[in-house]
Amino acid sequence: MGNHWFVYKNQKQKGPYTWKKLWLEAQAGKIKPRDLVWNKTMKDWVMASQVPGLINNTRKRNYLTIAVIASAVFFFVLSGAAFYYLFFYTGPQLAVNEEQEERNIIEEAVGEDELNNSDLFDPDQIDQNDDPGGNQGNETATAPDPDNGSDDTDSTESRVQRISFQDGTYTGSLKDGEPHGYGVWTHPDGHRYEGDFKEGKIEGYGTMTFPGGERYTGYLEDGKAHGQGTMVHPDGRQVSGTWVEGVYQEENDVDDNDETENGEDENNDEDENADGDNNDNNN
Repeated sequence: MGNHWFVYKNQKQKGPYTWKKLWLEAQAGKIKPRDLVWNKTMKDWVMASQVPGLINNTRKRNYLTIAVIASAVFFFVLSGAAFYYLFFYTGPQLAVNEEQEERNIIEEAVGEDELNNSDLFDPDQIDQNDDPGGNQGNETATAPDPDNGSDDTDSTESRVQRISFQDGTYTGSLKDGEPHGYGVWTHPDGHRYEGDFKEGKIEGYGTMTFPGGERYTGYLEDGKAHGQGTMVHPDGRQVSGTWVEGVYQEENDVDDNDETENGEDENNDEDENADGDNNDNNN
């Protein structure tokens, strides 16, 4: 190649340039691939991109720069995502905690063995008992035979479910869509009951915990202590005995026995005195 190069761009001719200066201008981006260049060894002007070694190096450098920038961006995005999932993302853990808490409640209600061997509470199946047609999945509902009477076993749901009950939440077995059998009921005000339910009522044997910390264990009827039971107060004091509609009945048997025994003793003393007097008279 000749020593002198000329550049034609923006309708102006520039030069002469040595090859080194021309190459530096191209590397700096001052000479574009479509700019025309010429020296005395060439018949006509040609685009700079057609001159070997003039523009190719610039392209390679641009490609390398783009690759480096893309790699850096990908690295930072990946690092940021990893940092977020490691230190801030808690969605799956919360779901696991909720599932474990729900499982613990059901274990208390039905026992661990039954929980492991049966298909229990499924959130997607909570409201299936509200289906007026009684259809679940692809099963076809059939009307009961009036000649066969009613069977409590058929109307009782074996699956442990969770429903809204008395402004709280009930988890346990159902009968005709109502709590029936063993279950757990919790209320936002702090009430919690675990035990027997009967036809939509808290009835049978169980443990009722009150917002103030009191805990009653015994028999209940319609949600109130009724029958034999024990009330444990937060200070450790216990009251055991008979309850009627939530009211403790005072025990007076001991006092009555004392009075009877005293009465019998007095009568015995009078009889002994009478016998003594008769003996004295006979003498």
